[in-house]
Amino acid sequence: MSKQPPHDRILHTARRLFFEHGFEKVSTDLLAREAAVSKASIYRHFENMADILRCVTEAEAVKFRELTPPKTETIPELREALIQYGTKLLTFLNAADTMEFTRLMHEEARGNPHIGQTFFDAAYGQTQKDFALMFQSAQTQGVLSDATDPMDIAEDLMGLLEGLGMVRVQLGVIKVPYIDVEKRTTRAVDTILRMHEVTP
Repeated sequence: MSKQPPHDRILHTARRLFFEHGFEKVSTDLLAREAAVSKASIYRHFENMADILRCVTEAEAVKFRELTPPKTETIPELREALIQYGTKLLTFLNAADTMEFTRLMHEEARGNPHIGQTFFDAAYGQTQKDFALMFQSAQTQGVLSDATDPMDIAEDLMGLLEGLGMVRVQLGVIKVPYIDVEKRTTRAVDTILRMHEVTP
């Protein structure tokens, strides 16, 4: 039996089962059996299967997210923080596992909108909030004088960063969505900073 604590073992097993069977076909019975825990243990740690999906997605995102807010008191600091985060994001999106997990969630969401919402909130929504916090901090410091809602600026940046890379992968046009990650990220960040008024 694995030495992982039950919470981690459940998440690790759930991730594998979602890949193998799809979200809707993973029951609590199957998960309990494969994770070598009781159903009661699953419900002790998680509300339901949607909560497990949310936690699995958040655990994936932790691989690239900065848990400590970066300094954004000057334009160079803001630029560096955005480039660092964006580079980690695109590197993460380039990983084969990430592309497969995203494809799986898109397929599941077609018939189950609540799955789509859960995945969106835990992945894209959280990333947007992370970027927005950086822009909001820069606005508060007076570094960014543009009063545009930070969530809107963050969405614009995500659009520039991700572009059509994942769409091309999902359609089988290319194998890897982003080739020169650092160059692409730098271009996107410089574009977004030019688009919004910056206080010298």
